[in-house]
Amino acid sequence: MRLLSRRGRLGSRALAVVAAAASSLLVVAGVSAVPAGAAPTGRATAAPACTVAVSAGPGVVVNGTVIAGVVGGSTQVTLDCNQSSQAALAVEATLLASMGAANVVPTGEVDTSALAQFAPSATDTGCPAGSNCELATVAIPATYSASDPNAQCPPTQAQINAGVFGCAIAAVTAQNTPIAGAEFLLQYASQALLTPANPTISAVQSTGAPGSTVDVTDAAGATGYWWGDAIQLIQANAGLAAPATPPASCTAGGYGNVPTATLSVLWYAPASTTPLLSSPSNLAISNDCYTGKVLIPPALSGTITVPANATSGTTYEVFVCELDLTPYVGSTTSACGPAVNGMGWISASFPFTVKSGVISQNLPMSGSTTAASSSHFSAQLVTSGASGAVTYTQSGSSKLNVSTTGLVTVAGSLNAGTYTVSGTTSDAAGDTGTFTFSLKVSGSLRPVVRRVTGTAVPGHVAVLTVLGANFVGRPTVTAPGVRAVVVSASPTRVVLRLIASPRFARGHHFLLLHFKNRTTVRVNYTSL
Repeated sequence: MRLLSRRGRLGSRALAVVAAAASSLLVVAGVSAVPAGAAPTGRATAAPACTVAVSAGPGVVVNGTVIAGVVGGSTQVTLDCNQSSQAALAVEATLLASMGAANVVPTGEVDTSALAQFAPSATDTGCPAGSNCELATVAIPATYSASDPNAQCPPTQAQINAGVFGCAIAAVTAQNTPIAGAEFLLQYASQALLTPANPTISAVQSTGAPGSTVDVTDAAGATGYWWGDAIQLIQANAGLAAPATPPASCTAGGYGNVPTATLSVLWYAPASTTPLLSSPSNLAISNDCYTGKVLIPPALSGTITVPANATSGTTYEVFVCELDLTPYVGSTTSACGPAVNGMGWISASFPFTVKSGVISQNLPMSGSTTAASSSHFSAQLVTSGASGAVTYTQSGSSKLNVSTTGLVTVAGSLNAGTYTVSGTTSDAAGDTGTFTFSLKVSGSLRPVVRRVTGTAVPGHVAVLTVLGANFVGRPTVTAPGVRAVVVSASPTRVVLRLIASPRFARGHHFLLLHFKNRTTVRVNYTSL
């Protein structure tokens, strides 16, 4: 079989895990769906209600649950079910249906042209019961077509990178209910040529003392993701996590995270084959989530603690490892260790140099606010690896102030822009480090008029000076009844020349200054 020969044999547990992918996710004719999470953690495996066979074209059934080597337009798959199961239709759908947000009905993931009706057969004995069987044959379409344009069988490369590892065929009742033990994962022959891109990660800190904290994330611009364990329904059916209700929206972690039990963190010194271990309990890899238009791939974030027995002066290669629950075989012998029950690993690494006496800065290292709220902004800097209290010493002048305890505040109101402050850290034991913090301010402060000098004189030229704050650029002016020209402008002063006609009325008047940030301010003045 081409797929397995290129990828290696699938472990029995992996087959059991991926076969559950079809459970609780299929819909019939765009009508309804059983909620993801219908399968309880640690559930007993239902007795099979159907068998499956490739009745025409290429493909092979592996362990009775995975149909591998399928070719669209050529392969036909026959489901042979007990009549007591009340199977009415066999349908094909993408796994996008198992990760949709609650406000997205996943009916658009089914190719309704591939529906097949069950018909009883008096002579058939191939169903699990051995008699009273019924058959349905699904012709795998040459081109998969569903109302959701993102519904693809086989999955696209981008979907495979995110952990969508196949499509599924299932038997359902006339009431649109999936039948337990009648769900089968499809692996197309063309998928043998598609390899998920592995993740890349980076660390905020490159050095630190034993016991210090390292902030890690996916590398900026990464196009490879943690695809090995990204679908919450698969985790639940494998007994690794409690079934979760689809979220109202696909926010970060909105569909839960990859179980910590499938993660490990290992530190390797140069030329060493025995790693030091860190706990992965403070790492989070978010699950896939599908908005109905966009597939949100898994993302890594969190912290790792430098092992207490790490050797100072040594540069370690730090590996984050994720157990691979998909049919795409990860590394079976790697820095992550041997395969577990036939399942390999997905990994990414970064270098880290252990140095005693180094105070590491941890997140946050940046912040954001609006101009209107900038004067009220504050943030507390955090470090690790110190011996006791840390003293912060700001270097140079900045619009940002850092107290000796690491509290960042703003020295007055700020216009749009990015402001940075940096300095050093130290403790009583002589440990030292550095810090930096950047604040991005969006929008601009509204112009404020505080005082106006000068008056208009009918039939004469007068000079009007507007004093205030937050004036942005050289404004234009609208002045009813007079000709007005801006002579000069600064952030705190605008000088105007007014030419009033002899008939210009005495008393109170106004003009409008229009600034480049699309704000307008009213200026009141008088005429003699």
